[in-house]
Amino acid sequence: MKQPGAFKFFWVILQPSGAALAALCAALVFATYLASLSAYGFDEALSIILLAQILVASTGYRDRLVRGHFDPILAGRRRRESLALAHAGLSIAPGLVLWLMFGAVDHVVNSRQSIAMTSGGVVTFIYASVVVWAVSLRLGRNSGGVIWIFVLFILAGSDKLHLLRYAYGTSSASWSVTGRAIGAALAFPLMMLGDDGYVEPRVLLGVCVVTVAVLGAGIWTIVELDAPLKDPA
Repeated sequence: MKQPGAFKFFWVILQPSGAALAALCAALVFATYLASLSAYGFDEALSIILLAQILVASTGYRDRLVRGHFDPILAGRRRRESLALAHAGLSIAPGLVLWLMFGAVDHVVNSRQSIAMTSGGVVTFIYASVVVWAVSLRLGRNSGGVIWIFVLFILAGSDKLHLLRYAYGTSSASWSVTGRAIGAALAFPLMMLGDDGYVEPRVLLGVCVVTVAVLGAGIWTIVELDAPLKDPA
């Protein structure tokens, strides 16, 4: 019996849940409203889309693995790297479509380069998506996004954001200062959407390196993770 293709299989399995679709639709409606107010409303809309994405991209893996949902694609397969990449790609794809769509509309309507299409905008989106995807692999669906939103509220509530903004804004002084700027960008990636999406090259490189490392960790998790099947509740 021929195994199903990884992308085709996960396309069926990883279809967004009702809650995820509701989050995307709510983000789309509110983002459209913000974009209609002024040219800069598109920039504010991107933050809303990113918040929705960190929930949608948290698709989870172990919770479905133990229920046998992945048995048809895993049975008899020695290598899982391609499965991991397909899982990551299809977890990120729904929000990416919305992100790029708003970037394209912003470019047409306002005759300018959208922040969504800048290096800072793209890296912000990919980094946040990869992190929540990787975190949710073991912890379960939506877990990565919920944890990230919780951390953002903690940072905002403890009045630490101004310290992160200060560290991020002084990144060109030395490599040690650049390291702190990279840490600030990793902790609060929305800062990379400021300054019209411009991010200093060294900071951008640091975030990209971390993104690749997190992606590799997520791939390793899928390759190595095995768990006994769980009886249906």
